[in-house]
Amino acid sequence: MRKTVHIFIQITKKIDAGFDYFSRVCAFISGTLLVGVTLIIFAGVINRAFFGWIWLFIEEWSALTLIPISYLVMGYTLRWNRHLRVDLVVRQFSNRRQNALGIFAAIFSLVCLGFMIQASAEWFFYTLSKHVTSSGPMRTPLWVFSGSILFGLVLFAIDMLMLLVNRVLALVYRDAPLKFRDQETLNIP
Repeated sequence: MRKTVHIFIQITKKIDAGFDYFSRVCAFISGTLLVGVTLIIFAGVINRAFFGWIWLFIEEWSALTLIPISYLVMGYTLRWNRHLRVDLVVRQFSNRRQNALGIFAAIFSLVCLGFMIQASAEWFFYTLSKHVTSSGPMRTPLWVFSGSILFGLVLFAIDMLMLLVNRVLALVYRDAPLKFRDQETLNIP
């Protein structure tokens, strides 16, 4: 039995390492998009102020780019324990109870993410099949951005599932082997 658990943990670590890397790549893409949008807005302001030229795409594309910037980084944010937390009351509990509440929160989050993934998948396939475009002057196809919502939510759900596995392992075996940065709440005495 012990060997089976050890093999399960080793396989889970390898899977988690792959998704950790993938979350880092998505965070890099999100950061690159943020820098790119900032530079394009800056260039547009300089262009408008000094040359009088107006680039129509800046407002539309910078607004639409906020979608992948926000959704692609959700799994990375979870892995670094940087989501908004309200734990004034939870801190008063023992580590085991905090971990049990974390398991409940992860399960609840996965259920919510299931509904969100379903809705975003329907929106993605709608925008793709109907060739829906933005109402701005560039008429940008929206399937790219609705696809980034779906992709980001699926990656977030996988990372949430890995967090759930990590918390269960921490509760049962008193060890949290996966790469999440909330280890101080998982160390169960």
